[in-house]
Amino acid sequence: MSDYNANGYQFFSLTDANTKEWNAFVLSSQLGSIHQISDWKNFQEQIPGRGPVLGFGVKEKGEIKATIFCVRMGTGFLGKYWWYSARGPVFDPKEKAVGIFLIEKVTAELKRKGGMFWRFDPYFPQAFELPGVQTRNATQNYQPTDTLEIDLTQTNDEILSYMKRKGRYNINLAQKKGVRVTFILGNDITKKDIDDFWRLNTETTRRDSFSGHEKSYYEKFLKHLKKYAVLFFAEFEGKRIASAISTFCGSKAIYYFGASSSDAQTRPLMAPYLLQWEMMQYAKKKGCLTYDFLGIAPEDETNHPYAGISEFKWKFGGERKTYASGQEIVFQSVWYTLYRLAKKLKRV
Repeated sequence: MSDYNANGYQFFSLTDANTKEWNAFVLSSQLGSIHQISDWKNFQEQIPGRGPVLGFGVKEKGEIKATIFCVRMGTGFLGKYWWYSARGPVFDPKEKAVGIFLIEKVTAELKRKGGMFWRFDPYFPQAFELPGVQTRNATQNYQPTDTLEIDLTQTNDEILSYMKRKGRYNINLAQKKGVRVTFILGNDITKKDIDDFWRLNTETTRRDSFSGHEKSYYEKFLKHLKKYAVLFFAEFEGKRIASAISTFCGSKAIYYFGASSSDAQTRPLMAPYLLQWEMMQYAKKKGCLTYDFLGIAPEDETNHPYAGISEFKWKFGGERKTYASGQEIVFQSVWYTLYRLAKKLKRV
């Protein structure tokens, strides 16, 4: 596919031939992240009910200026589906015209391919607007609007100084008690490693009363994002008592999944605090500039589902980052209205 507009923008699709160029653009972009590189596309296509994943972009004078992945999301009802773009589109925020052109062209493509609507939630600040692009606030935000971010360009002493006293204390306590952190990369991850993570994850979801993903989701995450996803364990006297999965892609490190033992004897060791600290150290060594805790409760929302984990995350200091809510472009208004109603009733 190739299409031009009067400004010389060329609309194109992702192919094997331009994958390397695509990834290089995303990794160098201010709005780029792991969610918009080719490995993420491959991962999404392994999840039941999702896929295919379509990639679209814009070039100007042969140079990529904007990209986006669109994942087909099945509803499991009468063959209905919609499209989702996690943390996309990617383009220079100063060049809004290229972003508008991309969204207009992708809208036309997806409308032709069917589906109820298209949702996207890029790293746009709250006040960012694209003139002429008509959207609605998303039915549901898959990506958090608020997150906590650590500036990794600071020295370790500076990072520690901005932490809450309890955060520093718990890191030191875990170290003194003999907790040790290890990490395992892609091809070296064994069935036992997955089983140990799953055991800790199950203990955590039961203890804290929230639902996680199926075991196979984490396996596929580590397998298909193996160049970027790392599995960490905190160990005490040969026993794994806490675990986490984080990604290290370009300038961004993202803490994705965390789990810890419910054992009354090991919980006082504060292993999750040391785990976070060691993941920050790993991110620094990988050249990441920021460490993203991936989701905290918005300001003044004390009953938000993230309220509990936010209290833990804020002990590490950092800066709140707030992004615009996900946006949706409607293709099938009747089905879209029914879908929104069903989602609303499900939450009641």
